[in-house]
Parts: sequence; C-alpha cells; structure tokens
Amino acid sequence: MPISALADRGRIAGVMAACVFLASCAAAQSETPSDFSRLVELSAARLDISRQVALTKWDSGSPVADPPGDPRDQQVIAAAAAQAAERGVSPELASAFFADQIEASKLIQIALIASWRRAGEAPSESRADLSAQLRPALDRLRPLFIDELKATRRLREAPECRSRLANATADHVRVHHLTPLFAAALDRGLARVCGD
Repeated sequence: MPISALADRGRIAGVMAACVFLASCAAAQSETPSDFSRLVELSAARLDISRQVALTKWDSGSPVADPPGDPRDQQVIAAAAAQAAERGVSPELASAFFADQIEASKLIQIALIASWRRAGEAPSESRADLSAQLRPALDRLRPLFIDELKATRRLREAPECRSRLANATADHVRVHHLTPLFAAALDRGLARVCGD
C-alpha cells in the first residue's frame, strides 16, 4: 500500500479516534468548568468530520443541503432536544445549538467543495463512509455536547459569556493553526451559546 494511502487512512482513523477520546473524557469533566475550551474542542472535532463529509459529497456529486423531504437535519435537532430534556438542559437551547452546528458544517462543506471545484480536484485521500462511519461519529458527539452545555450553564448565563467564549475560540484557533474558514465555522457553530 502506498505511503500516501496509509497517511490518508491514518487521518480518517485520527478523526474517529478523536471522537472516541472525547467520549472517554466526558466522565472526567467537572460540572463547573472554568472556561469553554471543551465546548470549542468538541465543535472543532465536529468540523473535522464535516470535512470528511464534504469529500463524500464531492465524490457522489450530492448537494451539501439535504434534498427536500430528507428529514436528517430535523431528526438530529429533535434527538438533541429530547436528549437535552432528559439531562436537564433546555430543549430550546439544544435545538438552537444543534441547528447552528449543522449550519457550521454546511459552511465548511460549501466552502471546501467550491475550492475543490476551482482547483479542478479534491484531495486524493481515503474516504470514510458517510452512513457507516461519519454520521455515527457525529451522533456520538451529541451527548458530549449536551453534557457540556449543562456543565457550562453558569458561564453561559454570566455577563462575560461572549468574551470568554471568544477567548476560548481564539485560543483553539491559535494553538491548532486553524484556517480562517474553520475559525469562522467555529464561530457559526457557537453563535447562540451565550444568552442575551
């Protein structure tokens, strides 16, 4: 197997391993974290999966937005709202948050596919299966997000919420050398974390 193919498989495995790692860390989280770094980290992990989703849609020629009548987005939001209610988190907050996460994913997909069109090709790397790997990985992040929304309740209600969230996002962008696209998508996905 060529080295490049091994590297591609390693990248996909890395994204999936990150989801497993984040899940294993969930139990170790405090009910009152000092900042939003974990929420930002989870959002960034979801955006990494969105990049893989974009590759599968490039290959299949599928549109970024689900076709009319496809209930996937609404199912994700409804499942999040129901799970949030079970865990003592506002279903309205969960619905808004997951709608924003979905829009952030679409932002990544639209921008990447457009850049690949301009280049005439997408990156040549192994693809993960959308139904068998990527969507289950996204679904595994859902309870982690909900737990983190619960854990950050006091922070989300505090007057300094927006500045603390902006600082946590800026720190993540800087440490992980994220592109402006991924930084903007992080902001989009976290747009309604703080109450007004």
